[in-house]
Amino acid sequence: MKRFVAALMLLSAPPAIAADEIPAPIAERFAGDQNFDWSGFKAGLQVGYGWGSPGVVAGEGLIGGVHAGYDWSMGNAVAGVEASVSAADIEIGPNNRLNSVVDLKGRLGYSFDRVLVYGTAGAAWGNATSGDGTGAAVGGGIDFGMLEDAIIGVKYLKYRFDNMNNSGNSLEIDLIEGKVTYRF
Repeated sequence: MKRFVAALMLLSAPPAIAADEIPAPIAERFAGDQNFDWSGFKAGLQVGYGWGSPGVVAGEGLIGGVHAGYDWSMGNAVAGVEASVSAADIEIGPNNRLNSVVDLKGRLGYSFDRVLVYGTAGAAWGNATSGDGTGAAVGGGIDFGMLEDAIIGVKYLKYRFDNMNNSGNSLEIDLIEGKVTYRF
């Protein structure tokens, strides 16, 4: 079995290539130049998994949608604004589901060349089977600049919706999302 694993590892290993053998346009796209610019308009897709906070609701489910925003780079600091619209199917109680979420958030982060670590907070609106509610979203994430204009990332968000359907009840949802973003 050990020989089989070793042979599989050797066969799957990429061949060694000298840096001067990589075509210039490809080498430039992957170069760690410490000058990756996070500035600009961006748009993309996200998909994730959400669950109700313990003691509030016990449900869970999927969420996914689109996002768009703009970032400004100031040295290693990055500030931006982002809006997202998501369809959801998260159980939040008996015969009650969270159907959609819309948010508008600011974000502030620090970049390490092609890696951006950030915190985010803003306003949110949620629609459930039982009615609507407004509230807040807070969280954080990490983005990775794959190419000059392609970014992948993962983020955690906590939504708190107050006064759902004017009932005085609040709703808290945690979620983790993966995202793919294109920067224009």
